[in-house]
Amino acid sequence: MRKLAVLFVTAALLVLPLLALADFDPAGFIDWFNESNTWMTVANGHWSTDPADKITDEELEKIFSMATKQQNAVHWTPWYFVVIKDTEEQQKILGDYWDKPENEATDATVTVLCLADQILTEEEGHVTPYDGYYMPTTFAYYDSGLTSSLIGVAAATLGYETHYFGSVYGEYAPKDLAGGKYQSMSRYITEEDMRTWGFSGNVYPVAGNCVFVGAIVIGKPAAGETVETWGTNHIRPANWKIWDGVPNENASPAAAGAPAAAEEAPAGEAAAEVPEGTLAATVEGFGGQPVTVSVTMDGDKIATIAIDASTQTEGLGKLAEEEAFTAQFVGKTLPIDAAGVDGITGASITTNAVVEALNSLAK
Repeated sequence: MRKLAVLFVTAALLVLPLLALADFDPAGFIDWFNESNTWMTVANGHWSTDPADKITDEELEKIFSMATKQQNAVHWTPWYFVVIKDTEEQQKILGDYWDKPENEATDATVTVLCLADQILTEEEGHVTPYDGYYMPTTFAYYDSGLTSSLIGVAAATLGYETHYFGSVYGEYAPKDLAGGKYQSMSRYITEEDMRTWGFSGNVYPVAGNCVFVGAIVIGKPAAGETVETWGTNHIRPANWKIWDGVPNENASPAAAGAPAAAEEAPAGEAAAEVPEGTLAATVEGFGGQPVTVSVTMDGDKIATIAIDASTQTEGLGKLAEEEAFTAQFVGKTLPIDAAGVDGITGASITTNAVVEALNSLAK
């Protein structure tokens, strides 16, 4: 009887996964992904701090087993990933440029560093001689981005969320290569770390060859929060089309080799002018969109300030224009100490753009 029971249980264990696989509808995956909001980024400051929520090594292995199957150009597979689990290390990598370090990584997150080969040239210090197809190329960024995006998708299927950093400024991530152009992340790389070129099977050292491309924080939102509170409120524009097959007969100025024509004001409408005595500066804010700051000065102190952040995230840009935010700059001298600015929650890039614009007026 016991043997029969064991046989029944064994058969069930073999059949159940097949039944589950049969029930899985790949065609529904896109709908699940779109409707579940797992593609949203966890806003800094909304991560769980409970160590019990930290992703396991087994789950990370499963994520990488999927992500690293991404086909790369010539299958160069230039990327190399390093998972940082220690909280202090994560925070000292990310730095405080985008937010407070404790808001960016917690005891319940891990930070995945993405490094890539075929970016650093021999002149810039690449230690392995380039040979044949093995050469500096922009494909390294493209391939690394493709593979990193799959990490986010794979993490979502396991119930985790992500926050991507294209640049980090922490003390453990110095720009130490090619005169401050790249970051080696040598603190986390040993001579034994190797990356394999998937096309040929050739093996190359990571140290001295790979440079930092981006960082991915993986974790779960804090308990009690909903997607409305933890998810970043960014516009997801439909920046795509299906070409209708009709060639464009008007070449762009850049393609034609001619300088871009200056934009003219509509007929009967005078171009906007900066009032006399007003200093103004425009810098790139979130999404590369402009943020304009205009001030008048009383001696060496800011007398009045006006901010145009209408291009920034809906709702957050408006906060940058309101007196509750702008009043803190009145009476201050330039340059502004960014550390003393009371930033806009969820809009650190916009906040930094305002400070950058102000400080450019001091030059």
